Amino acid sequence: MAAAAALAGLLLAGCSHPSPSASAADTVSPTVPVTVSPLRYTKIATPIELSGSLTAVESVTVGALTGGRVLTVNVRVGDVVHAGEVVAQIDTSGSVAELARARAGASAAAASESASKSTIEAAKASIASAQAQADVARARATLSETTAGRMEKLFAQGAISAQQLDQTRADLAGARAGVAQAQAGLEGARRTYGAAVAQSRAAAETAIGAQAGIAAATVPLRDATLTAPFDGIVVNKFVEPGAVVAPGSPVVAVQNARDLEVDVAVPDDALAGLSAGTSIVVRVDAVGGAPIAGHVRAIVPSQNAALRSATLKIAVPSRIGLQPGMFARVSVPGAVRSGWVAPLAALVTRAGQSGVFVVRDGTASFVPLQTGAVGQSTVEVLGIDGRATQVAVSGLQRVDDGTRVTVAR
Repeated sequence: MAAAAALAGLLLAGCSHPSPSASAADTVSPTVPVTVSPLRYTKIATPIELSGSLTAVESVTVGALTGGRVLTVNVRVGDVVHAGEVVAQIDTSGSVAELARARAGASAAAASESASKSTIEAAKASIASAQAQADVARARATLSETTAGRMEKLFAQGAISAQQLDQTRADLAGARAGVAQAQAGLEGARRTYGAAVAQSRAAAETAIGAQAGIAAATVPLRDATLTAPFDGIVVNKFVEPGAVVAPGSPVVAVQNARDLEVDVAVPDDALAGLSAGTSIVVRVDAVGGAPIAGHVRAIVPSQNAALRSATLKIAVPSRIGLQPGMFARVSVPGAVRSGWVAPLAALVTRAGQSGVFVVRDGTASFVPLQTGAVGQSTVEVLGIDGRATQVAVSGLQRVDDGTRVTVAR
């Protein structure tokens, strides 16, 4: 209010008519050249200072996938590891024995499968032989039937004896019995072939199962060697050689120190000017506090609506000395409002009071002000109506309240 009253007084003074004596003084007083700039009414965001700790985006605990006794742990806390590097080894003696048994079973299954294939070939040969014998028997039976028919006629004519007819009939019966026997042999050979095929299929399935057993026995051997999932630094070691671990037990923890971020909670009313990719300055005191150009990676809404805030995940570029856990400070734009701003260059201190020199009708008048948000080149001025107000921004070393000035063009 005091600043507004002072500015109103200046405006009234500018509208009054100077006395002849004052005009005479002006003609003899030297003027100070200055440059001026208008006050601007614009949108202002009050920066919010927040803090958090650097965390690694990639952070995993390498655990045992198979149980057993820990043979070696090849790293210590603080060691740098590379992707694929062996960090620990679990005893594999039991797994080796299991793999040997699986391979022996696979060999036996392969031998059985091979033997069953030989049996199939032998059964095929038996079928062919039985088929030939059946064909011969049917041919003999056909000949015997023909002969028996002729002999029946000859006997009816009295050309042959009853004994000859009986012999012919006996030969026919024997031929028919031979056909039945050959047909039974063929059916038996076919049944043997079917059994051989079934045995071969079973042997093939056993062989497939044996190969699966080998694959299953190989898994614990592979899982017994623990490797680093990515380039990083060992931040914890949970076991020592000789310890017995169960599947899932943690062994070492690894973090990727080259991919860091800092999480800070931001009020809802300050989120309007933020989005993924927005540049954010990060300062880490442990490395000197120099500004580090980070950016918003993501904005995660709070699961608790009562907090009225969101988590800002700020990506921090890799820099020598930065480590997870270090304290970090960030400044984010606050809630946006409208107000008057003056150039920072216009702000001066006179008699312990901050203010600006308002230039009107060739005279600089000191107006004390309260200031608000400070930007890169401007400062918010409070309690003032800055419409049509010009303030001096250069030549201020020679300017006091009431100094006559010349505005440089």
